[in-house]
Amino acid sequence: MKSMKWIYYGFGAFIGFVCGTVIELIFYLLEQSGHRVISNMVRDYGMLGRFIAEMITNLHYMGLALGILMVYWLFPDVVGNTSKSSVK
Repeated sequence: MKSMKWIYYGFGAFIGFVCGTVIELIFYLLEQSGHRVISNMVRDYGMLGRFIAEMITNLHYMGLALGILMVYWLFPDVVGNTSKSSVK
């Protein structure tokens, strides 16, 4: 069951990475089509806009981390360190 834990974590990381990359790609294509959402955000909101632009740039890494956390929260019986003993 220990090796199954890493398969779950790997799958969650993969799904999170792909979702983050797709969302980042949508923002990239939006910028390329002429709707300067992120560029205008940096210009209009200064440091806060720059922070949000950097967060959008790193969405795939945040998706990877959140995918691992999602697996940890959704499947605690598989990835947790709890044993199924009848002793309480």
